[in-house]
Amino acid sequence: MKNLVYILLFLSFSAISFAGNSDKEKKAVAVTHKTLAGKITDTTGESIAGAKITINETGETFFADLEGKFTLRVKTDKVYSISINTVGFQPLEVKSNTLSYFSALSLTELN
Repeated sequence: MKNLVYILLFLSFSAISFAGNSDKEKKAVAVTHKTLAGKITDTTGESIAGAKITINETGETFFADLEGKFTLRVKTDKVYSISINTVGFQPLEVKSNTLSYFSALSLTELN
């Protein structure tokens, strides 16, 4: 009889502890992501291949492809600043909330 009581107590405490975890899992799922995509060009419209794109708040670095295109995935609940750098051009910094799914970003040549 004692064993049965212990088993029932164990099962009740287990059920209570698992019930608390479901709320934490729901909160973790609530964060969504947004995809930002764009193309980096110079002032004449020529693509800039290999430009370095850095998300300043996280330090993550990406590079544009051979056509100057890039794709980033960021959390929608935050605003990030993105820096774009490449040799021979002035750096450009933009906020993630000003970027659309596909943004055209133009870099100015250094004098």
